[in-house]
Amino acid sequence: MKPKIIEATCKMSGIKKIRMLRQLMRKEKIDAFLVPRADCHQGEFISKNDARLTWLSGFTGSAGLCIVTLTKIGLFVDGRYSIQAENEKNCKYIAILEFERKVIVEWLKLIPDTPGIVAFDPWLHTIREIDDFRKELKGSHKIKPISNLIDKIWKDKPKEDFHAVYKLNKKYTGASHQGKISNINAIMKDSNADFVIYTLPDSICWLLNIRGKDIPNTPIVKAFAIQNRNSEVEVYLEVKKIPPSVVSELTPKIKFFPTKTLITKLRKLKGKVWLDSKSCSFAIKRNLTKRNTLIHDSTDPCSTLKAIKNTIEITGARLAHQKDGIAMVKFLHWFSMNVLNNLDELAIIESLEKFRKMGEGYKGPSFDTICGAGPNGAIIHYRSSKKTNKILKRNDILLIDSGGQYLEGTTDITRTISVGKSEKRKKKHFTLVLKGMIAISKLKWPAGLSGRDLDSLARYYLWQEGLDYEHGTGHGVGCFLSVHEGPQAISRRNEIELKPGMLISNEPGYYVSGNYGIRIENLLLIKAAPTKFETKKPMLSFETITLCPIDKRLLLIDLLTKDEIKWLNNYHSQVKQKLADKLEPKIQEWLIEVCSPI
Repeated sequence: MKPKIIEATCKMSGIKKIRMLRQLMRKEKIDAFLVPRADCHQGEFISKNDARLTWLSGFTGSAGLCIVTLTKIGLFVDGRYSIQAENEKNCKYIAILEFERKVIVEWLKLIPDTPGIVAFDPWLHTIREIDDFRKELKGSHKIKPISNLIDKIWKDKPKEDFHAVYKLNKKYTGASHQGKISNINAIMKDSNADFVIYTLPDSICWLLNIRGKDIPNTPIVKAFAIQNRNSEVEVYLEVKKIPPSVVSELTPKIKFFPTKTLITKLRKLKGKVWLDSKSCSFAIKRNLTKRNTLIHDSTDPCSTLKAIKNTIEITGARLAHQKDGIAMVKFLHWFSMNVLNNLDELAIIESLEKFRKMGEGYKGPSFDTICGAGPNGAIIHYRSSKKTNKILKRNDILLIDSGGQYLEGTTDITRTISVGKSEKRKKKHFTLVLKGMIAISKLKWPAGLSGRDLDSLARYYLWQEGLDYEHGTGHGVGCFLSVHEGPQAISRRNEIELKPGMLISNEPGYYVSGNYGIRIENLLLIKAAPTKFETKKPMLSFETITLCPIDKRLLLIDLLTKDEIKWLNNYHSQVKQKLADKLEPKIQEWLIEVCSPI
């Protein structure tokens, strides 16, 4: 759950921005305007010029919705961001509220004039989202698509950056784009679909084995695509991003067109059109001719195929995590040597990046590093800046959540590190979090279960103490793509079946506001497990692929069972075995010491 944070533009005060927006709302005769944290592709990570929510409210988190009425303004965020939103809001009149559908709808119903007109940009909201709003507000409000009002008042809006598209070698992908398109075509025929509309750039990049740099930290190409039953794919993007060499590798079945021609194409489609209402912008459906098209609303067909890694991708993921483990060990050794030298968060982030850059095939961070010293660690998706940068104090604990993009794979790791001595309360919380993380790591379960079925196991030991955390336990991870990749997750809300070949994070935590935060995260590969039971029912298990020591100084060993101690010792033995001979002697000695059995 790592956001790409966008810095706010602060040349105009928050109050002035809201006043200007309300002037436009009165001119358009609307009562409320929705400002989501989204772009037209509905992906998690966005460019600076799409950061309308940040520009208006100051909030830099990865999920949220601001609603401006003529008399009030509400910023709706989930539990990960409640502290952050209060700290970042640029206007005292912004109320921070829970990002729940019922809360949003009830808040909208308080608009004085009923029925009110609630306006939205149709490119920035999904079909499912708008359909739900219409149902829930029926009889009290009208939902109206309009051109984006923020764009009319955001005078210093950054320009879109364009970067060249490149083809990823099959030695990394393990499958050709022709083979992937053929697999999708078979799925289309089973559903009698004539076309599939792709709106998620990571699906298009996976399908065509292309990558780009259109947004920070995630190697995607911002594009739309339409696939037909003849295995032909039309890609809509800024065509100047496509080098002739890439065109020649992909043609004749793959053709490229300017984004501005997409609407014309949509209006000409005839037949059964597959789209995913959970991720497809409302504007896409709005431009399909109802008379000539039948909508097949189903999950993006790339989604499930992409989530199950092939043998080449799995080998690559293991190699990427070995490279990342070497960087993390070098960093942790450096940290141990310099921890009392007035280190601050920004210096720590810079140092970690320096060690990652030493790795062959490293292409940059997979998200902005979360580095929280002491109380900053309690802000779940904290981002250090010059304004918030904190110097580590003796007896603090440091939470550092980071990841790398390698040609072979994407990594994501969190470690909580002791600085000096830690009180018993901190150690207890750390140990409870570790117990939950181990419970997931060593679990075997019958095939057919989803992440929802596993989530409570990570929370069990915290729950027994009346404690919990306000985020999911794990998210899917891509292969040199998004660090957050669905559809699988370990969370209370996820019902997607867990299958062999999926990569998923394991990251329980606990946070004490104003004091400290704790999170421990490894990435796991789902595998078939040997069946030992009379029923012979297929069983699944996890393989931990993250390689990095866990800070034993924060443990209350008496709270660990013999099996948990065995797991931790075995894990540290594996870290030593796979990394030690790739390190210089002094770091090797340090690694052997921190990985010694307890």
